[in-house]
Amino acid sequence: MSFYTRIQTQLKNKQYVIAALVELRKRGEITECTIDEKKEVMEVDRSGDIIKVSRNKKGDFELGGDNRVVQAFSNKLKQFYALESIKDNLPLDFEIAEEKETIAGEINILLKG
Repeated sequence: MSFYTRIQTQLKNKQYVIAALVELRKRGEITECTIDEKKEVMEVDRSGDIIKVSRNKKGDFELGGDNRVVQAFSNKLKQFYALESIKDNLPLDFEIAEEKETIAGEINILLKG
């Protein structure tokens, strides 16, 4: 038996959340994502499991869905949110030389400058 869970995050920037979802789709972590701009709600399909990403009253995004799915997805989303934020905010004299994901799910970035 599983329960509906709501996880609050400190993710605020919608641009990075969307970029993270696009990257997760490229990597096969999610199958589809629909975005409702007016309500600021994104529905993510993770192989049949639906996760809702919505903005709360504080301005942070929160995830809602089946407990067993939402916990793992929350960690992945935060990881890719951070990656997209790093890529976007690199100083001009640095660039990403190599990016690889380990078996454990960690992402290693090698910068050159």
